Formats: sequence, C-alpha cells, structure tokens
Amino acid sequence: MKFKELGIWGGVIAVLIGGLWILVSAVNNSPSPSAPAAIKIPDVSKDDFAIGTPSAKVTLIEYGDFQCPACGAYYPFIKQLEAEFNNNLRVVYRFFPLTNIHQNAMLAAQVSYAAGLQNKFWEMHDILYENQNSWSATNPKNIFIDYAKKLGLDLDKFKKDADADSTKEFMGKAANNAISIGINSTPTFFVNGVHIPNPPDYQGFKRIIQDEIEAH
Repeated sequence: MKFKELGIWGGVIAVLIGGLWILVSAVNNSPSPSAPAAIKIPDVSKDDFAIGTPSAKVTLIEYGDFQCPACGAYYPFIKQLEAEFNNNLRVVYRFFPLTNIHQNAMLAAQVSYAAGLQNKFWEMHDILYENQNSWSATNPKNIFIDYAKKLGLDLDKFKKDADADSTKEFMGKAANNAISIGINSTPTFFVNGVHIPNPPDYQGFKRIIQDEIEAH
C-alpha cells in the first residue's frame, strides 16, 4: 500500500516537474519585449528661441521650467558650454512649465516669452535662472516687472504681451507638444535630435558635446 501511494505521488511530482519545465521553456523562448520607441522631437522652427548659428555642428535642445531647481542647477553648465564651444553649438529652449508642482512656472514662461517679443528672451531667461530663489516662493509679478525694467523693455507692451491670450495659448501648445512626444520631466535634453540622460556634471556634458562635434 505504501509503495502504491509512493507511486501515485511520484507520478504527481513527475507531472508537476514536467509542467514546470514546459513553463520555464515557454518563458525562455518567448520574444523579449520591444524597447520603447525613441522620442522624436520636432525640428527647430521659427517659433523656437535659439541662440547660436544654425550651421553649428551641435544643436542642444532643452525642455525646461524656469522654477525647476534641476533646470536652475544645469543653467550654469549650459552657459559654460555656450562659451566653450561657441560657433559649434546652438542652444534651443522649449517651454515645459510643470504647473502642478511649480506655481510660478507658467508666469515665468509667459514673461520670458513677452521679453522675447522685444528680442530679449535670452536676457530674461538668464535673469530668471540666476535669481530663481528670489521669486519662486512668492508672488513674483512685481519682481518680473523689475526685471523687465532692468532689460529696458517697453513695460506697457511687456505687461500686455505677458498676459495675452496668444501667449497663454502658445504655452499650452508647447506643454501639450512636449507631453505628446513622451516628455514628463525637466530638464530634458536632446543633442542633435537624440535624447540624452542628464549628465552628472559639467565634464560629462562637455564630453557629450565634444564627441558629437568630432563625429561631424
């Protein structure tokens, strides 16, 4: 009787082992999940704010948020890259204000755009990042007007443009475009159209740009 029981259990175990082997074999031979598709970003257009020559060997595109601390931390790296690589580098800034976590990000984007309508986008861009801690935690409206004064902007036009429906529509479109191609954080960088992980330091960033220049 005991031998019979052992025989039964032996058969059960054999079936289980056989089933397990089939399962493992199926998993091992199943196709691997495909890698996520690379992010395809729009080409640089007249709607973009760009600095540097269009014939530069490298175009660096940043999707940024003026209130984002990480963007603020990368800001001096970008400035240093501009100075070091000069005519070999063009920098493009695209708006992606994270309004769900940064209450002043949208207004900062709007005032930079308004400054851009008076050909002072990059000057306002720099002031906003260099003074990020001064305006992030308060109502920044008057602070932004002071920045506009320092830049010598037409204040009436600046205020009107910053609050214009067309400016708000532009920002909404910019944010939607970023989301539609899979961008979900700032800063997000692209070098010659290819997404790069955020470099850990300036030397890492410099190496990426240098390698791309040498490749061209």
